[in-house]
Amino acid sequence: MLHKEILSLLNKQIWSENMASYYYLKLSALFSKNGYSGISNFFLRQSNEEREHMLKLFKYITEQCSEPTIPSYNYIEEEMELEFDIIGAFEDSLFHEKEITISINRIISKCIEIGDYRTKNFLTWFVEEQMEEENKFNNLIEELKIISYNKNGLYMFNEKLK
Repeated sequence: MLHKEILSLLNKQIWSENMASYYYLKLSALFSKNGYSGISNFFLRQSNEEREHMLKLFKYITEQCSEPTIPSYNYIEEEMELEFDIIGAFEDSLFHEKEITISINRIISKCIEIGDYRTKNFLTWFVEEQMEEENKFNNLIEELKIISYNKNGLYMFNEKLK
């Protein structure tokens, strides 16, 4: 059974992954509506990845004979209105990924503090994943900054992300 503080932090992480999944799904819809099917598909894949992360945490908690908290989808459905801003969407996404990284690091610190090395080791995968995600978004943002709002460049960027 998980230590109550670790369980609480992991359940908060489930919520964060759920929110990230929802956020990327909203971005996917926004880009689809504006004719950027490649970027829409990219954010749909990101949404699915975040959901997989949530489920990975959920499964780990249940395997430790503890009870996960299932996020309420109704709460977040009412909350987000997004403006169409290509670079802004990627910069906001990077910000969200960095927040997830901070959260994972916080859980790992608590694991070390209380001696829960099993959970710490489980979270190592998330540390690697977050490093990849942040690098991916940094690279895409740099590419978008080079492209600026050049139509040919945006077309190629959109095609690349299909």
